[in-house]
Amino acid sequence: MSDKSVKAVTVAVLANDPVTGEGAVWWLSSCKDINASYWTWRHPADVLLVLATEITSDTLSRVERVQHETPDSVLPMVLVAHEFPEHHMLRAIDLGLVSYLNRHESGFDDIKRAIQEAAAEGRESSVGVQQALIGHIRALRDKALVPAGLNIAGLADREVEVLRFLAEGLSTKQISAKLSYSERTVKSIVHGVVTRLNLRNRTHAVVYALRTGVI
Repeated sequence: MSDKSVKAVTVAVLANDPVTGEGAVWWLSSCKDINASYWTWRHPADVLLVLATEITSDTLSRVERVQHETPDSVLPMVLVAHEFPEHHMLRAIDLGLVSYLNRHESGFDDIKRAIQEAAAEGRESSVGVQQALIGHIRALRDKALVPAGLNIAGLADREVEVLRFLAEGLSTKQISAKLSYSERTVKSIVHGVVTRLNLRNRTHAVVYALRTGVI
C-alpha cells in the first residue's frame, strides 16, 4: 500500500504543560500522514492525544469536557503519562481510552503508531494485549452494564447520587431530604450496593466509588 492511499489522521493534542504540547504538535505535524494541533472547541479530529505527568481526576475532567464538546462522537483517546493509577483506568475507558503508553518507555514513533491504531479502531488491525483487554472491558460495559442501567463501576445512577452525598459527609436523613426519598429507601440503596459488590460497609462503598472514578 502506498503512502498516497493512506488517509491522514487528524490529532487533537491535550497536554498538561505547554512545552510538552508544543513539542508533540511540532513533531507529529512533521509526519506527512498526520495533522496535529491543540484541541479547540468543536474542531474535528480523529484521535485525542493526552499527554500528562500523571493521570489524575483533573486530567480526566478535562478529557470529559473535550468529549462532551466533540461534534459527532467520543474520540478514541491515546494517553501518554509517567503514572496512570489503576483506580482511574475504568473512568478513562469510559471516556474513550483505547491505548496507554508509559512516557518513560515510549518515543514519538510509539505514539505515532498508537495514534494510527486508534484511528483504525473498528477496522481489522493487530492490537496488543493491553488494547484487547480494553476492548473486552468496553464490550462488557456496552453489552451488559449499560442495558442494565449501570455504569462501568456496576452502579446505577441513584446509587452514585447516594454515595456522592455520603462522601460529602451527609447523613441518610439529609440525603433522603435532598433526593426526596424515604430514609429507609436510602438505607436500602446503600445496603444493596454493599451486598451486591461484596463490600464491607458504607464507607467501603464510598471508597469503591471514588476508586472507580464515578464520584
